[in-house]
This record gives sequence, C-alpha cells and structure tokens, in this order.
Amino acid sequence: MDQVPLLERGEVHIGIRHDQGINPWFDSLSLPPDDVLAAYHPPLHLGRGGMVDIVSLAPHPLLLPDSGYSIRRLFNAACRVADVEPNILLESRAPHTLLALAEAGQGIAIIPSVLRTDRYRLKVARVTHRRKPLRDRYVIQWDKRRPMPSYAQNFCAALGAYMRDVLPITRPSSR
Repeated sequence: MDQVPLLERGEVHIGIRHDQGINPWFDSLSLPPDDVLAAYHPPLHLGRGGMVDIVSLAPHPLLLPDSGYSIRRLFNAACRVADVEPNILLESRAPHTLLALAEAGQGIAIIPSVLRTDRYRLKVARVTHRRKPLRDRYVIQWDKRRPMPSYAQNFCAALGAYMRDVLPITRPSSR
C-alpha cells in the first residue's frame, strides 16, 4: 500500500505489487499470481496431491511472515473465513528464517510462491480453503493521468514476459 501515494504524487512511474483492487486513476498489467504455500519438514504428512486445507493446517505450529506481507494478510483473511485460530509459533520479516526453522522441524512455514526453497530439504504444499488455492494477483500499476516514459513501458513489457516464464518459483512437492 505504500506505493499508492508514490504513484499518485508522481514520485515513481510504476509500482509492482499485489493487486489491491480498483483505483480509478491507475492502469495495470496483470502478472502471474502468487500462491500461499506451506513448507514443512519431510517426515510430516500434510494434505493430499500437493494441497493442504487451512483448517487442517491451523492447529500445527506455524511460522508466519509478519503482517507487512500481503501473503500474511491473505492467510489471516482465510483463517477468519474458515473460522479457525492459527497456532502461531513465530512471526518474522525474514522468510528464509522461517524456512530454516521449518527444515529443522520447528513448525510449518507459510511462504509466497515467489520465494526460492530449493536450498532447503522441505516438502511444499499449496494452502487452500475449500479446495481453492489461496493466491494473490501481481500487477504492474501506473497512474494513467501521467505520461509513461518509453523506457518504463519497455520495462513493463519485459518484466511481464519474464515473470510469466519464471513464476511461480516454488511449486508444491511432487513426492
């Protein structure tokens, strides 16, 4: 949300963020979505088919990003909708700390799919509610009341193509 005033004041040409809804002054380019994932110690068995429902996940010790992360806000909203109280063991601004603790068997890390997990020995599952994945849409936004420089237009096109090729970075485990 910090990007909105910067875009409105013309201090930045573009913002790359999770879509926060309709702003009549902004135009946007949609990017691939960001899924909420659960990363956990391999001996633990959660969910089926690479998916775990938030209701079955909530009683476990959870390692969560702090409330500044949109993935956390999405997770909290899903908990409210599912009427569950998550068992929060730790909150951190450092996602790799959450992954290291999950690898050590200390809990289940809730992470975005844009985060690399290949350095860790973890299983990964997509977090769902009623079989629907929890995901947030990424967008590139700009204030359409201001002219966009050609270098910014070219950057948006190149970034959009690149992100469609590489995202999601982390996918649910196949094992």
